[in-house]
Amino acid sequence: MRYVVYLRDWYYNAGIIGFLNVLSEGERNISNVTSKFDIMLHDNHIEFDSDVLSEFLGKYKKLAFDIFFDIDNYKKRINSLVGRIQQPDSKLTKKILQEVALNGKTVNAFIKDIYGKDLNDIFSDNDIVSDIQNVHNKINEFHSNVDVYKYLNDHDGAFIKYFLDIEVAKRICSYENIMNYIEDLSSGIKSPKKNEQRCFICGDFKKEYDLNNAVTQISGFNKDNANWIWGFQSSKAGLCALCALMYACALHGIVFISRKIGKDYKTFFYALNRNTDISTLYHSYWIFREKINQKENQNKPFYTILQEVTVELINQQTHAVAENINFIEVSENQFGGQGTKAYNVYNYNITKELAGFLQSTGIEHIPRGYYNSGDYYSDITEEILKKTLAQSLNFSDLARYFDYFIRSLDGKSKIKAHFSIYKVMKYILKYINQIKGEKKMSQEQQNQIVSKAFYNGKFLGEKIGQDNKLKGISYQLLNDLKISDRNSFLDKYLRLSMAYGTEVKLGSHNELIDMDNFMSFGYAFVNGLLSIINANNNQEGQNE
Repeated sequence: MRYVVYLRDWYYNAGIIGFLNVLSEGERNISNVTSKFDIMLHDNHIEFDSDVLSEFLGKYKKLAFDIFFDIDNYKKRINSLVGRIQQPDSKLTKKILQEVALNGKTVNAFIKDIYGKDLNDIFSDNDIVSDIQNVHNKINEFHSNVDVYKYLNDHDGAFIKYFLDIEVAKRICSYENIMNYIEDLSSGIKSPKKNEQRCFICGDFKKEYDLNNAVTQISGFNKDNANWIWGFQSSKAGLCALCALMYACALHGIVFISRKIGKDYKTFFYALNRNTDISTLYHSYWIFREKINQKENQNKPFYTILQEVTVELINQQTHAVAENINFIEVSENQFGGQGTKAYNVYNYNITKELAGFLQSTGIEHIPRGYYNSGDYYSDITEEILKKTLAQSLNFSDLARYFDYFIRSLDGKSKIKAHFSIYKVMKYILKYINQIKGEKKMSQEQQNQIVSKAFYNGKFLGEKIGQDNKLKGISYQLLNDLKISDRNSFLDKYLRLSMAYGTEVKLGSHNELIDMDNFMSFGYAFVNGLLSIINANNNQEGQNE
């Protein structure tokens, strides 16, 4: 039987991605998925034959086990136990198991499956040290979660079911009916004879399964709230086998991470959804998943990672397009009952202009660094990226960074600025010109204005020569720029040019007519003045 599945809501879309992920056993390249299986990918739907589902449930469980089981954690705890029992004065009691976090039901069920008896049994025997060493040796034979799965699956597989029931069925989604879905799909789903028999998602096939079986814990649906939503007639919310399978597969189209909240670790689920074609959505899922798992991102604020992923997703496009990129965050609600969830949505509305700006800039050219004052610390990349995506970056931000930078030049100041004000200026000016400017100039023209103004300011700064005087002049000019007072700035600029005999550069690129051109000149000119202070402190490289 052949079936067609269309993109729908965010959770259903995660199910389509998860379906492809399971089918291919974690194949990253979508073209390899379609070449190996009888499946066709279109912009907004997939088409497949039920024959591809022959080993689907086994693949599903294997990937789920690989996600949630952690053999390295077990090795670490067993190593701690071995170290404890080898200490000369160690008392071999079950209290040690609690101290090394090996007293739980799950770990004992695992050890019993691979060794024949659990730790409680071992500590009830006389040969504790020998048994523990044997367990240690056995666990260290496994090099990955997949190795563990294969070993257990080749035996009775009891622990696999036990573990997935705890980690998946009770906490995330009901996967037990997947075989029923597959059997229905293979034999052909029934068509509804009456409208009230139609699946409430696709409307094409007869509903056979309720939300509690298929839409899982993450979505927040169960029989009780389905009754409430559907006027105490949960039968209205039934699903066909095809839609039920897609929802069950969402487990493998979502990214799972464990984050420390206070003293405890809490599991968060993240789904990425964007208005794009299925191939791009699948590729986006893998970019997101890999970014999350990078070591350098483990201690980074999570919304910063989302922003960086968003920029990377945009840069992957062959051309700039307007779109919405959403990250749906689901976490266990500590104030609710079992299975209740709390939700957040991080939405990025990407205009065509913003996409074009990010593609032409590249994430590697987003300014890096930080500033701090006493206990206060701020990552400048995080700030700028957040305002870029929110499309709220403006001249006031540039003035603020200049203010921090000038104040940091005072050795007695508590403010320390560790960023290139020149790179910050170039980025923000380019952003304003391309995204917010009323009369957009070409990038070449803006570069010409910035370059001439910077070196004009630098040449004047060399003439002035005194740091305190340069800082005072820079502050005065910066105050004019903060309020866009072109006349006051021009008056000071002309007086300085005449007093020190420097060439007047302001005006040759319509700076006296166009305000954006004027602001570009003004900030670049002040930057040139400040570069002399850095040069006097052997730090000019930070600016340029």
